[in-house]
Amino acid sequence: MSLIRAIYIFSPLIAFISGIYSFKFLEKKFRLIVFYVAAGFGSELLNWILIKNGVRNNMPGLHFYIMFEFLIWSVFYILILDGFIKKIFLVTGTVLFEVFCLVNMIFIQKLTEYPVTRSVENLLLILLAVLFFTKVMTEAEIKKLVYSPLIWINTVVLIYFAGNFFYNVVFIQLLAKNTQMLRTVNLYIFALFNSIYYFGITVGFLLQRRKISRKTF
Repeated sequence: MSLIRAIYIFSPLIAFISGIYSFKFLEKKFRLIVFYVAAGFGSELLNWILIKNGVRNNMPGLHFYIMFEFLIWSVFYILILDGFIKKIFLVTGTVLFEVFCLVNMIFIQKLTEYPVTRSVENLLLILLAVLFFTKVMTEAEIKKLVYSPLIWINTVVLIYFAGNFFYNVVFIQLLAKNTQMLRTVNLYIFALFNSIYYFGITVGFLLQRRKISRKTF
């Protein structure tokens, strides 16, 4: 197993283990993310198995995974932006994106092509992350940001999907130029973003466990 593949597989696995360890202390919005990281681990493990068996194109699965990923994060942000952004706007945006994904798969792109919906998803989640930071600054209710599980998770969402957007732009260009060295460097950069992403989610789970367990005991 290559270093890159190990990072892709073990990053969500560690986050999933921390989520299971903290599960009884987690609120509904955090439990959603536990299921998400479980799906992320399963997806990366399946990709590795397919590659070992000679299947190189995982684009069909990515089209559907984008829909699942955005739905999970949308529900998460609908819950944490409650009272700051009207729910109808967030729900409408989620439905429109999911419909766009379906239309794209059926009428616009082939399932074997890299999905353009990935870049749209990135931009929407960047917007949601910025909106949450705006809410935090406006309400000023969190006294110590470093101990807030929501701040940790929202921060890595912003970093990951901003990095992912850059990665997607570069990746599409590399597909056209087929430059092997740049493609490899790009994969290492994305692996770094991937590890930061799941590390932040892991810290978020553990901070929430610490926060609730202190209140309980």
